Amino acid sequence: MMFNFHNSLRFLQDFFSRMNLQSRFMLIIGSAVFCIAITTWLAFNSIAENLAERLGARFAEKQVLYDKSRTLEPLIREVALARQLSESRTIRKWSEDEQNPALEEEAFGKLESYRKHFGDGSYFLAIAKSRHYYFEDGKVQVKHFRYTLDPSNPKDAWFFATIRRGAAYQVNVAPDVNLNLTKVWINVLLRDRDRVIGVLGTGLDLDKFIHKVTNIPQPGITNLFVDRNAAIQIYPETRYISFSSFTRPKEQQHSIDLLFKRPADRAWVRQSIERLTHHDTDIATKFVYMNGKRYLAGIAALPEVGWFDITLLDLSVIMPKREFWGMGLAIGVSVLGLLAILAFTLHRLVLHPVSAMIEATERISHSDFELPIMDSNYGELGHLAENFKAMAERVHQNQNMLEAELMNRTSKISDTMKILETALRQERENRQIQSNLLTMLEHEIRNPAAVISNTAQMLNVLAREKQPDWQPRIEKIINSVKRISLLMSTLSEGDIRITKDSWLKRETGDLNRICSEIASTLSQLHDRPIRYHALTGESRLWADWHLVGIAIGNLVDNAVKYSPPGSPIHISLKTCETGLLCIEVADSGPGISAEMQSRIFDKFIRNNESDVPGTGIGLYLVRWIAQLHGGIADVTSVRGEGSTFRLCLPHRESR
Repeated sequence: MMFNFHNSLRFLQDFFSRMNLQSRFMLIIGSAVFCIAITTWLAFNSIAENLAERLGARFAEKQVLYDKSRTLEPLIREVALARQLSESRTIRKWSEDEQNPALEEEAFGKLESYRKHFGDGSYFLAIAKSRHYYFEDGKVQVKHFRYTLDPSNPKDAWFFATIRRGAAYQVNVAPDVNLNLTKVWINVLLRDRDRVIGVLGTGLDLDKFIHKVTNIPQPGITNLFVDRNAAIQIYPETRYISFSSFTRPKEQQHSIDLLFKRPADRAWVRQSIERLTHHDTDIATKFVYMNGKRYLAGIAALPEVGWFDITLLDLSVIMPKREFWGMGLAIGVSVLGLLAILAFTLHRLVLHPVSAMIEATERISHSDFELPIMDSNYGELGHLAENFKAMAERVHQNQNMLEAELMNRTSKISDTMKILETALRQERENRQIQSNLLTMLEHEIRNPAAVISNTAQMLNVLAREKQPDWQPRIEKIINSVKRISLLMSTLSEGDIRITKDSWLKRETGDLNRICSEIASTLSQLHDRPIRYHALTGESRLWADWHLVGIAIGNLVDNAVKYSPPGSPIHISLKTCETGLLCIEVADSGPGISAEMQSRIFDKFIRNNESDVPGTGIGLYLVRWIAQLHGGIADVTSVRGEGSTFRLCLPHRESR
């Protein structure tokens, strides 16, 4: 296989070597056209699909809200009428005394008046005391009484389950075998104070209700309604509906498992139902598969009836990709047009002048210095060709002079190389310092910027004069802005070469005072006790105080991140045996292993034994600042007892 690969590669090299420049360019442009066409087509398909999905998600949310309103309107109206009817004192009295003819006549008059207002023109009344079931729809001339409810009959279980549940009303999709009717029943409890004396309500014809809430003129949209247990209540195909679902065990209910075969889709529907039960104003959307086809599903809660509306959108029908073909064609034509312009321009400005240049060089190789005059419109290539003739005339004259100068130039070149090597080494050192500076800038801006952002958002809401207790937060913003300003001013000096001697802005100052101010500022910034232990002796130091402040701030920030919340941080200033002034920052964190202590100051090295976020730059900058001043940075730590970081600087006088 390797032999065949090398042979193929050699064949391609030979093939290209035999082609002239124009053929190569045309091959490259043709390949570019093909690659760009494929890439554009793939990108267009991806963009079109993403756009369709985003628009589909918006459409799904609007459609779910529309379906929710369209479904609730008839149900809420029927529930309101039925609940109003349940407040009738006449019906309550007659339910307690069914044998009273006067009360019976008055009660049925009341029921009849409400029947005419119900959407289906029917009512029912089931009395708990006698278990008599009354029904009237105005279609059959029979006595109002229809049958007696039997607690042992599963077909009458809805009545006793409604009373046991104790809900003010219940929407139940179920057939009534005795009446040979299947309706969406509105069951409302009839109470005498706290005692349930019956159930009354009305019903909506199931077929008409399904047609009204699921028959949508827009193709590609399917609606179904489920209850809290994901049992199907309304669906275009009635064989999937779980009739009297609240009276049956879950394993006997017709759930969404009949429609969604993928476990992930089933789990998402149930999780969405559980979430929307507590947040009924939200809408859940996700792509699911039903009958092997991909749909965008939207789920909304109908808390008024205890149902959930699931709307399924077939985006291939609602927003087919062919609607985006015009845009794709326009993009393709534009790309091809640009490539055609590029090919023409390349031939006119490059290939044609290069061909003339090749002819000119061939003449020179045959000692024919009469070069053709090229059109000045060829720009730089034309000027180059015009200069060939003058160059050829000077070649022979300069040959002898060049030989004489060769030795002299060789010597000078050798000296120049040494100078360049020295300059290159110095430049590398300067670039390293510059790189460290930029790294420090990136590290230092991050935390103050976060403080500014968080506090500024709060200041936009409450005016300073109305919230004086926010003054400490304002001070945090001011301190953070100062740190950012100091950093930016460090880099504002244009083309200064950053070296140890020219870049450091040393001043003589009192390290005791500086450490005390930093401890006070950082204690307010981090809202943590930071205790400073001053040096009793001489603490004057000649240093760049801005960089020293950054180093101390990094050590304190590190201690705050890795120590328990609220625990104190200790800053101490001491004189070491070597004569250095050492700033020690001690914390009560988890400590650092011996292996990690030897690498903790390296760039991008972090203590992986803790899950505290960070970049691994802070301690690296501390050591770099210490080395710039001729000092050192180290750490001592015991696992479980905290860590102590030291920044030691030489005790020098100002120059």
